[in-house]
Amino acid sequence: MTETEESKKPLIQEFKDMTPKQWIATLLAFVVSAALVLSGLYFAMCMGFFIIAVLLYMLPHLAGVTSPRIKAVVGAVFVVMILLVGTFAYGDSAKDAQSGVPTNKILTDVTFDGTTITVVTDQATYGITVSFSPVTAIAYGQPSSYDANNVKKVDLTDQGGKYTGTLALEQGKYYYIEVAAPLDEAKSNFEHYTIFYNTGISSDDVRGLNFAGAIVLAGEIALIFFVMLIFSELMRWSAKRSRKKMEEEGRLYPQGYGKCKKCGAMVLPGEINCRKCGEAIDVPEDVKVLHKKDFFECSECGTEVPNDAKFCPKCGAVFDEADETVIKHADGTVDSSTETFECSECGKVVPANAKRCPYCGAEFDEDDN
Repeated sequence: MTETEESKKPLIQEFKDMTPKQWIATLLAFVVSAALVLSGLYFAMCMGFFIIAVLLYMLPHLAGVTSPRIKAVVGAVFVVMILLVGTFAYGDSAKDAQSGVPTNKILTDVTFDGTTITVVTDQATYGITVSFSPVTAIAYGQPSSYDANNVKKVDLTDQGGKYTGTLALEQGKYYYIEVAAPLDEAKSNFEHYTIFYNTGISSDDVRGLNFAGAIVLAGEIALIFFVMLIFSELMRWSAKRSRKKMEEEGRLYPQGYGKCKKCGAMVLPGEINCRKCGEAIDVPEDVKVLHKKDFFECSECGTEVPNDAKFCPKCGAVFDEADETVIKHADGTVDSSTETFECSECGKVVPANAKRCPYCGAEFDEDDN
């Protein structure tokens, strides 16, 4: 099937033509990528969204799915699916939660009752800070960002190793609260304790936070996936254009004619025998004009034979030098004669009526011997 016919094939037919192996690889890519997203494991991976996009693209590709339309549909369906699930399947994601550093070198204990926060420590050499801000996005059940332009700090009272402060939280929001203790005087390293607190946020607002988180990840995956798809298609288009040019120049056979029928090795225009197995190359008439070298045809089987051949590589016929010499040039012209003479330029034997040498290209005058 030609490239033009392939492009006219209905999309549904392209899916029907997929092999079981390609279907399995495509479904596996979809399931594995979705599992990484919906389980939140991508948070634990460096550039997790990039890894997901690569998996989604490469698994079908390695199984032989080359159609850009199939890949585009798979990518688009995946992005829409994770966006919808991330928005509507995590209605209870705005939960109260607290987490600290496992070692807790400085922050011995942290408690929060909705208004007052209490931090217990006896090693706060460089001070303690408490800040809070509304959460702006929740990605698949996990708060992923907060309002960096609306961060408020809490004034703490030191009561001999116990720091207390009051947080003025608005109702109907979901807050990110952070306790930070510097580990050095330069304050380049910190011990953190985080609290997520719900002050009565509505279900619609939770859905909005879920959508904000889901659309960021879905957008990152879609960007990487479709950049890969577009770049791949540009490379394929460039390769096809280069091949077409090489075919027109006679440096490559058209697709389907460029391999030895016996061993499958690549055959280039002008080659009479396979470089790998020695098999005579049976070139169809419609592409013989692509030869860059001159040749003659065996009188027994019609196989193209090099000018200096003593016998046919296909049928074994022995060539008699006294027989008529027929030379077919690369441009399609033919010289034939029972008499020959030597080219004055390269010394090769050519038909007596040749107008030019098929070996070196020298032009012959009528006065030449």
